[in-house]
Amino acid sequence: MPEALVAFVLASFFIWLIVSSFSRGAASDAALTVEQVLPGTILSIIIAGGIALFLGASRGMNLRETFGVTRLSPAKTLGWSVGLLICAFPLVGLAAILSQAALPKEDVVPQPLVELFRDIAHHGNYQAVAVILFDAVVVAPVCEEFLFRGFFYGVGKRFLGPVPAGFLSAMLFAASHSNLGSLASLFVLAVCFLLAYERTGSLLVPVGMHALFNSLNLLAIFGQARGWFPME
Repeated sequence: MPEALVAFVLASFFIWLIVSSFSRGAASDAALTVEQVLPGTILSIIIAGGIALFLGASRGMNLRETFGVTRLSPAKTLGWSVGLLICAFPLVGLAAILSQAALPKEDVVPQPLVELFRDIAHHGNYQAVAVILFDAVVVAPVCEEFLFRGFFYGVGKRFLGPVPAGFLSAMLFAASHSNLGSLASLFVLAVCFLLAYERTGSLLVPVGMHALFNSLNLLAIFGQARGWFPME
């Protein structure tokens, strides 16, 4: 029950942030800067670190064993991450296409962070590029997979069963990005991360998939912004 209570409070906090973000609308998103990214990065680290401390120190869990950190070798972890991400790409792409076709055109807009990264890459602000890369490729995969797949899904699975817990944790993950246009594709991506976790028993596999997914997307955006290949 302590884990369930913490999960409920934390999920309620995320829902409040999501609702607040959507209610502010696109006007506030246009002003996103690198300085505004940093507090979110720090908050993610604090929340994930706090949950880890709660589970390890207060609840006496061995986090390495609980989340299968040592279950696979680094080579196998990388292999599973690459292979399962390749399998996930067509599903995520199909969800994105169907979502764009179903939503009004004004709702299909890139995430503010994507627009920010495209702008700073175009202007050659490599210090800001490095900050966003660190956030998207290191912090986000580790913290988000630990929270959504490790904690929320793990607690929900015990009380609700795997399917409801998987659905709710995937929806919370997708909605936390506060972008209606990418909601469906992020939900599918979250389900793929979850299936990878269940299949391998190691949280490092979805962490690796998440990091690779973000890396490839940011590389494509960077290449377009720098003129390496034509923009759409």
